[in-house]
Amino acid sequence: MSEKSTREEENIHITYYFTVIFIAIGTVLVFFILYQKVGKVDLFIILLSTSAGGIPIGFIGAFIDYKVSAYKFEKRSFEQ
Repeated sequence: MSEKSTREEENIHITYYFTVIFIAIGTVLVFFILYQKVGKVDLFIILLSTSAGGIPIGFIGAFIDYKVSAYKFEKRSFEQ
């Protein structure tokens, strides 16, 4: 039984649409806030906005992508 469920979980195809969207939104949001405070753009501001906004908020998008993909897989398995 556990081998079957493990095999089924491996067949879940995860798309990363929400992850990309959330990374972009998080990066732009933190970049905008930092740009308002600093007033100039340099490499540090870009890296900081990516690591402080894009990556943590991207995890939320990845979680949503996983749940959506698992739901689609469950729905497809239920129909068969």
